[in-house]
Amino acid sequence: MELVSSNFKSVVEGLRAKVANAKDPNQTIATFRADTKLLGQQYQEAKINDFVIKADEPISSGGTNKAPRPLDFFVASIGFCENVIFARNASLAELSIDSLETAVSGSWDRRGLYDIDGVSPFFKSITVETRISTRDPVEKVVEVARQTHRRCPVDATLSRATEVIFKLVVNGQNVVL
Repeated sequence: MELVSSNFKSVVEGLRAKVANAKDPNQTIATFRADTKLLGQQYQEAKINDFVIKADEPISSGGTNKAPRPLDFFVASIGFCENVIFARNASLAELSIDSLETAVSGSWDRRGLYDIDGVSPFFKSITVETRISTRDPVEKVVEVARQTHRRCPVDATLSRATEVIFKLVVNGQNVVL
């Protein structure tokens, strides 16, 4: 099965042309919304367009462990965005993708939740490791990865707030970005 369809490049080119040809700058603004509702103690749901997702905390944190934690969705959203933008950039560059996986991890100090010792509850750093298998040259993958990190809205937003460490693994080998 083809991971990225052969006509995807034309889809991405069409999206790009629509943004590039917009006469009114307001036509290029994308707005996202999620409406969240607490269902019980730590268990909650979010309505996003036609989808409903649930979030919870582990029992040890007062939740019921019925769903991933909100911060699990936070780190997942980084990986989701990376993969979407990487696939778009790869299609424009005609980079083949046999497999694409992104692992995201981040650490923060829980003392910030309770204002202990003046600690703030932000992520100290976030590591984004993209793993790709391809038949194409490593240099082409590196260029697509660099474009992805510049163009991913989640990466661009987070890079303004915290240290984001990007790693790239091509065909099982670590590659310097």
